[in-house]
Amino acid sequence: MDIKSLLENYIDENFQKILEDIRKIVNIKTVKGEQLPNAPFGLNIKKALEETLKIGENLGFKSVNLDNYIGYIEDGIGEEYIGVLGHLDVVPEGDHSQWEVSPFSGEVINNELIGRGVLDNKGPIISAMYSLKALKECVPEFNSKVRIIFGTNEESGDEDIKYYLIKEKPPKYAFTPDGQFPVVFSEKGIYTFLYKQNIVYENTNLLGIEGGNKSNVVPGECISKVKNISMEKIKEIIEYMGDIPCKFTLDKENSYIKILCEGTPAHGSSPNRGVNPIIWTCKLLNNLLDKEDSLKNFVNFIESKVGLENNGEHLNIKKENEETGDLTISCGIIKMDKNKIEAKFNIRHPINISKENISENLKIVGNENSIEFIMGNYNPPLYFPKDSYLVKTLQKIFKDVTKREDTPVALGGGTYAKLMPNTVAFGPNYKEYKGNPHGYNEKIDLNMLKEGMVMYALGIYYLSKKGEN
Repeated sequence: MDIKSLLENYIDENFQKILEDIRKIVNIKTVKGEQLPNAPFGLNIKKALEETLKIGENLGFKSVNLDNYIGYIEDGIGEEYIGVLGHLDVVPEGDHSQWEVSPFSGEVINNELIGRGVLDNKGPIISAMYSLKALKECVPEFNSKVRIIFGTNEESGDEDIKYYLIKEKPPKYAFTPDGQFPVVFSEKGIYTFLYKQNIVYENTNLLGIEGGNKSNVVPGECISKVKNISMEKIKEIIEYMGDIPCKFTLDKENSYIKILCEGTPAHGSSPNRGVNPIIWTCKLLNNLLDKEDSLKNFVNFIESKVGLENNGEHLNIKKENEETGDLTISCGIIKMDKNKIEAKFNIRHPINISKENISENLKIVGNENSIEFIMGNYNPPLYFPKDSYLVKTLQKIFKDVTKREDTPVALGGGTYAKLMPNTVAFGPNYKEYKGNPHGYNEKIDLNMLKEGMVMYALGIYYLSKKGEN
């Protein structure tokens, strides 16, 4: 029997245990929490890392915890190692009422595991640990050094990988099951920034606005509060706006009206898959506020310059690229206090536009509209030639296992591959599958998960052979 068949049999025989261990970690809400001694990203994330390493120990692997920033399980001998990287932290789950199941329950419905993190990224990285176990059981002579690395800060700054590279040397080759099959040869650059305007609180009828809590997520809702504007006027403007893809709900509360706008959340790298309630709220407010209102300028700017196109055209940063994809922009957060209003944005850009060019144009457009521009974090694009050993090897594995002819892909999403040398994203998703990462009802098909496990095991096996006699 060939290696592929042996792996498939092992995975089938042990799948209920694999699923049980994935669900155990999904049950832990690993949104970034308060920094505490010995828990840099919060107690829940620390607990999830410890529990994951314990699973690895029970499988017979050595485990290492690097001060609760990041950990790994290891097997085999040698100086160099093959790495598989994933992350245990997740983005916030949003409104529980929008989920089919409790977001941290990890329930199986119609052969799909549902819950925050099942696709992004607990399910794939925990299953990769079992892929290594399957490889060891099915090919007893395999003894190359392998590490399955469990990050804990991928969604909030990648401080985990930075810490790892201080303490450890990088892998010979590695992949992260946090992208798409067959293999990701290019990832767009990630650029975050703020637009801010100081306000005179007494000179506005907008009492508050709040939406989103992560720049890399299209939020599910945005709440605003207005005074001195009638319910009838607001309803009239909503009707005037025509057939809109979001839902507005109005509530009279004391001396103001609360406006809830419900959109459709999506990953910040794919804003066109969502409906952004921040932009639609600003569109409504732009029609409601008088021109003398101190916040009219800001909401008009968001509607007219950012807009619904998600391509940066009116900010003079639109850029298309056939090979690595077009530039996208998404507004993930908006908030205000008595002194200022600000919105935070997430740009994914192709290789044919520079950070400097983006910054220059964003600043110019902001200045022209009396809006302050503040640059945030930046990760440059990643690019591997399609004929590189790493890309070619993983591409061949995908083709051999699935019998599909998909070609290497470029993605807007950012992974650990940007920071960890010699690394690309490999799985877990297929281009046609809608797993809703960062959205409601995040899910992963169990057959897809199993097939991915076979490919992870083969990826480890064949990458370890490079350079052997």
